[in-house]
Amino acid sequence: MTAWLALALLACTGDDPDPTPDPGPLEAGMARLRVPAPVGIGTAGYGPLDAEPSDSPFAEIYPATKHLHGHPEIKVVALSRGEAYELIFVRLDSVGTFQQLRQAVVIELEARLGRTLDHSLVIGATHTHSGPGRVIDGGGVFDLIADRFFPEFYDRLVDAIADGVEAALDDLAPARVGHVMSRCDEAHGDRRCEDGLEYQNGTIPVLAVEREDEIQAVVMAYAVHGTVLDIDDLNLSQDVSGAIEEAVEDTFDHPVEALMFNAWGADMSPQDPGDARREGATVPGGYDKMDAAGVAVADSVHRSLGDLVWDEDPTVAGHTSRIHIDRDFIGYESDEFPYDYGGVYCAGEEDCDPATTVEELDQHCIPFSADYPAPNQTLVTAGQVGGLYFVTWPGEAGTLLAEALLDDIRTFHTEVEDVAFFGYTQDYTGYSILEDDWWQGGYEASGALWGPKQGEHLRFWSKLAFGTYMKTHVMGIEPDPVEPFAAAVYDPYMPEDPVAPGTVLSEVASEVGPTDVVLFAVAGRDAWLGTPVATLETADGEPVLRPGGAPLDSDGYAFWWDHTVDPTYEDVEEASERTFTWTLSLPVQKTVVGTPTLEPGDYRLRVALPTDSGGAEEVTSAVFTVTGG
Repeated sequence: MTAWLALALLACTGDDPDPTPDPGPLEAGMARLRVPAPVGIGTAGYGPLDAEPSDSPFAEIYPATKHLHGHPEIKVVALSRGEAYELIFVRLDSVGTFQQLRQAVVIELEARLGRTLDHSLVIGATHTHSGPGRVIDGGGVFDLIADRFFPEFYDRLVDAIADGVEAALDDLAPARVGHVMSRCDEAHGDRRCEDGLEYQNGTIPVLAVEREDEIQAVVMAYAVHGTVLDIDDLNLSQDVSGAIEEAVEDTFDHPVEALMFNAWGADMSPQDPGDARREGATVPGGYDKMDAAGVAVADSVHRSLGDLVWDEDPTVAGHTSRIHIDRDFIGYESDEFPYDYGGVYCAGEEDCDPATTVEELDQHCIPFSADYPAPNQTLVTAGQVGGLYFVTWPGEAGTLLAEALLDDIRTFHTEVEDVAFFGYTQDYTGYSILEDDWWQGGYEASGALWGPKQGEHLRFWSKLAFGTYMKTHVMGIEPDPVEPFAAAVYDPYMPEDPVAPGTVLSEVASEVGPTDVVLFAVAGRDAWLGTPVATLETADGEPVLRPGGAPLDSDGYAFWWDHTVDPTYEDVEEASERTFTWTLSLPVQKTVVGTPTLEPGDYRLRVALPTDSGGAEEVTSAVFTVTGG
């Protein structure tokens, strides 16, 4: 370890051997597309040991999802002053970003673009536990984290992320950027009892991207463990992160793409601020909590936009560093944390008393095996957009650990003031908390893949990674990038034949009031082809718009879908044909003030049902009347 410290602390000297051209004018581009996940796929993050077994061809260990609320998405904001001065922010609805997935995207984009984006590409996960799993070809413990690997879905996901990046780069147009540090303490709360603290840090770094004299994208970071919904809810969803983004977008009077990176979410649970409610429809458990948290954060962000500091000549740059992480590099003694391949779920009595620790906690962990080891390296990207600097974190950091790293950065780089902390980004190494805190036990301690010193190890090397970006330090000898998961040979999934697709199975009620839910059921096709998209229209066919001008459709939080099949997969594993029923629910008015509501009038629903050819078959409901109560 001493030799590594010496290498790491060497000052970076000498001239740049590869001078680059001067930066050009700033351009920005945006893209947004669905994660290509079928309803029925297993999710990730909960641990499925007590769950009902799957009833879907798309899930194995985890139960099959049966509902969709806030379709998982890939959102991209690209900033460029030329190929040498680029940052591409990608936010993915996933429990985590894994370095093998990121590397597969880097390789795919290099093949498409003819250049590497390793220092520019920042992929962060929202940490929704209701996002699709089956993306880790790790086996062993990783199957409990994310269900068994599904190579065809994984390939589709890699291509979709690359498509999103390409689309954002194709969308580049003249822009300017500004930033502000906002704050919201009401939408999250300290869930870690073992440290005896009720402490939170609601800082929200906000990066605004302006094109054509209006803000068109917002990139922000907020600490909120993205898990309102439970495994038994059987939801495919963006969860609370998507609700926050949608609420931020709805504070504008024109279309805006909002991207939220989860910050130090390890000990921060989503909270319902308990603001005023109104008369409204009853919705499934958790949906109103997501809405309430979203409105609270959105109000804070929107109020802060008047204090944006604009940068007319911003530095746009990043640098990716790779870090060794295993017992030897962390520096454990021979009898400390005795797991050569990592260990998790370290068992100890939980007493929530900060004055006590769990004796020999590091001796009672579930070990990873030689065949299925924990990762022995990870990566961190540091950089800046104008006056807003950032550093990524590979997994779930506790609040105090994240604050310590940010203090380190500001201490070593006195010119740096505003720093965004992007957790769950570039890779996933589980939970990381301060070493003293780890010995107090609890869930957050048990989730560190490399034991009590993991958090401090990553803090130290992340500080040096930031210094490497700033050209004040060098990392020393870094590991080579990991290889993506090996290409798999598989028989492509063949969608089953549907019964009477496009048939209306249940028509809307003719009249509904504020406490009602509009229901509409239609026969569609196999979920592998995609979830239908429903758009609310006026009776004469004009789309109903969100506050920002986008159509009010079922990929957002105003609706939810329920999906059933007949016969079920449990009754008939392979059927000659099935009825695929898609039932749409639209609350006329939700109880959370600040969410969209349907004004009195006449409406209808237009549903686009995906077809085998990649197109859509449209079905329109009858007209229904919304009354004023």
